Amino acid sequence: MRSLPALLVLVLVAGGCTTSQSRFVRLEGAYPPRPENCDVPILNPPPARDFVRIARIDVHLEWSAYDRPGLENALPEIRKQACLAGADAVIELDERRGSHIETKRYHVIATGIKYRN
Repeated sequence: MRSLPALLVLVLVAGGCTTSQSRFVRLEGAYPPRPENCDVPILNPPPARDFVRIARIDVHLEWSAYDRPGLENALPEIRKQACLAGADAVIELDERRGSHIETKRYHVIATGIKYRN
């Protein structure tokens, strides 16, 4: 049974690991959160109708080994943070990649908006 811990470590190292952090920062006003898993569209270009920027959304992923997360991995967290911020939509996605030694980083900054009546 001594080889079981060594095998577990080998599987974890070889398979890689992905961690994530996400948050939003209010830019204007305080809006109530929308329901969990609300449908928040990602718009590019921004909508033609009048809106206000209400939140900066940050999603940060780190990984090692063979994983390579991208926007499709960050979108659920972007939408979750937009719902928490009370946003009607998300615009201005800015993707950034970087690395340090063996750790790779993928960071998305976006803007949550609220439509004006």
